[in-house]
Amino acid sequence: MIICHPLKLIFIKTKKVGGTSFEIALSSYCDENSIITPISPKDEEIRKALSYPGPQNHQTQTWPDGNEGKQAFVNHMTAGQIRAAVPQEIWESYTKITIWRDPYDAIISRYYWEGMDKRNIPFDLFVENFRSVLSENRRIAPLGGPNSPDIFLRYEHLEEDVNALGVDDLWARFSSLSAKAALRPKRGADPATLFAKHPDTADLIEQEAASEIARFGYTRPNPTPAPGTAEHAPPRASGDTPSVSAPSDSSQPDFIFTLSAGRTGTAWLARFLSDNLNIPSVHEPLGLDAYGTRLPSIGHMRHFNTYGMNGPLCDFWEGKLSELQAPYAESNHTLGKCGLIEALIDHGLAPRTTIIILRRNLAKQIASYVVRNDFFNITIPWQWYLHPDYHNKIVDPAPLKHLGDVGSAIWYALEMEARYAYYKHIYGGQLQFIESTLEDAVTPDGAAKLLRALGHKGHPKLPPKANASPQNGNITDTLVAEVETLLSRVNFDAEEAALAFIQRGNRLDVPALPRQCAATGRVAAE
Repeated sequence: MIICHPLKLIFIKTKKVGGTSFEIALSSYCDENSIITPISPKDEEIRKALSYPGPQNHQTQTWPDGNEGKQAFVNHMTAGQIRAAVPQEIWESYTKITIWRDPYDAIISRYYWEGMDKRNIPFDLFVENFRSVLSENRRIAPLGGPNSPDIFLRYEHLEEDVNALGVDDLWARFSSLSAKAALRPKRGADPATLFAKHPDTADLIEQEAASEIARFGYTRPNPTPAPGTAEHAPPRASGDTPSVSAPSDSSQPDFIFTLSAGRTGTAWLARFLSDNLNIPSVHEPLGLDAYGTRLPSIGHMRHFNTYGMNGPLCDFWEGKLSELQAPYAESNHTLGKCGLIEALIDHGLAPRTTIIILRRNLAKQIASYVVRNDFFNITIPWQWYLHPDYHNKIVDPAPLKHLGDVGSAIWYALEMEARYAYYKHIYGGQLQFIESTLEDAVTPDGAAKLLRALGHKGHPKLPPKANASPQNGNITDTLVAEVETLLSRVNFDAEEAALAFIQRGNRLDVPALPRQCAATGRVAAE
């Protein structure tokens, strides 16, 4: 990405759109204080040979008003992250631009760029199992809302749209470059031919990319298109008024969310935050119209844990986060299992947000699931918890399957422990995480400690228990002891599980690219 002060332009770099070549060309207009993030060594050689400025000011900056900054700018930052990192005057006065590409064409480019053809992964299986790649650019450059770019340069009409920027010679410099040239075959890999063979895949893209198809007027590839047919509508600038309020001067965070498992005390925490911080604090917005808007639907949960951050998830989070007004707290255990953390990073709210990791004694937590039969009916773990059959998970459930529903409950508790560690490792430098246990938080000393971590100096008010289940009376010491015995046999280390998952190249929001299973021809994650 580039912040070019002389042109007052911010380039938000999306993927597989010719962005590297554009970035090289745009860097030629940058002064010594402009921000330029590094690209690949090979592409840096191209930039150096042209005597254009290379990576600079991406770790420390001097802004035009003379103020110093120590923000970390990286390639493919989301617009929300950039907005949170730059002075407000620059975000509001500079023109934000990005490049957008027809999703039917872009997914083909990604398929060949990843070398899926050389690994014998069929195109339709790649798109079906790894559809989250379709929404990566929408996460970087939202189509609407306060983080949306001002101008979307259309990949299919780059000469027209780049010249419309009015920057002398930019198109000539850009069009002379070919960084990261296409890798797709010359025959049989065009959208019309590929989607004629895979009509179901075209249907999937039509569903996943519905927002951008409607926005830019993209059309489904036709094997015999009429000559001269216009395929794209001109872009329109976002002019949406930001609805997220400006950061406050208080030492308290603007937004507080929880990352927690079910039955850990999130209802009590919502009341605790409301009583002590005097802010709107929500547990689970369960109104009839809340599902799919303020609260994730079962589809959102299943999509995230199967496909990662795909199109419907991006739409849900963009809508939910854009409507929030600071200060605000929500202690809802479902959110952290369908993309809350990733969405906060993408949206740029991370610097203003604190995540409370709320735990409970594991044996008592699992015993609560058992007496409530929470893992007996498949719809409950799908919607409110997690299920071992989800495609994208950190902990291997196989050693626990012989225990039936109890094994599923144990797996879920351990999976959440691993996810706490995973999110801290991946995003610990961008989000503030505070850890507490229910057993500690409900004591005066523990409550005071939690409030101090949130920037509150007052004496804690302890609300009564909330959302206690009638079945909790059936949690006996014998049952808890039995669960403790089972846990001791597992020999589980959450940090070790999370690190192993990360080191294999896995991510919860973008599942690992597939490999071909030689024996069966199935697709499996690496």
